[in-house]
Amino acid sequence: MYASRLASESVNMMNKILLFAMLLSATGASAQTYSYKVKYGLVQAGMATLIHTVEDDVLNSIFIIESSPWLSTLWSLSDSVLTEYLIDVGRLVKHTKAIHEGSYHRNYEVTFSDSNFATVNGKDKEIDIHGLRDIPSLLYDLSLTRFHHGDTLQYRMWDGRGSGELILLVEKVGKPSLFKPFEKPGWRLTPLNSTRKSRANQIQLSMLYSKSFPHTPLKIEIDTKYGSIQMRLENP
Repeated sequence: MYASRLASESVNMMNKILLFAMLLSATGASAQTYSYKVKYGLVQAGMATLIHTVEDDVLNSIFIIESSPWLSTLWSLSDSVLTEYLIDVGRLVKHTKAIHEGSYHRNYEVTFSDSNFATVNGKDKEIDIHGLRDIPSLLYDLSLTRFHHGDTLQYRMWDGRGSGELILLVEKVGKPSLFKPFEKPGWRLTPLNSTRKSRANQIQLSMLYSKSFPHTPLKIEIDTKYGSIQMRLENP
């Protein structure tokens, strides 16, 4: 029983990535791919993959977080977000999210119209879509943002079935110090404030981007229902 479950968990991420890659190959778009090691605290918990493609000012992204086979025998994690985002007008078109964290399972299929409506799992919901982003589209936009130390960046975020506000503090990270010997130079973005809706919808994340431009997302930390997921880029 465990053997079949492990096999299923180990191929799950690859199936999602291969499906996304097949869709991309049909369009001829090139992809930016980032692979991360995932930790809960000090425990190596699995892998994450972020893929961006851009064609005709349309961003298509997939962000997948999967627990390792050994952890899946105790507690499974399989979260994914697929995004379609219009870069030139800054508008979400589609947001598909699957959450599988232990016994907690949720799936959301969301489409956004240009008339301030979102259809969430077949039900219409009135919402101001201006400037709305989800996590994959935000990660892409931040990679092309010119950061300045001390700035605050404010975003309206969509995650699953609802929206909230995220405010990030920008800090320039210098050379490693005695107290932080493994710190990488770059730009650290941490939540400065959040609304109750943001917390309720778990729209809390912090990031470390490379000093170089366009910036590479070196570290990503996302709050989930069961705790904080920390992701570190492999071979930056």
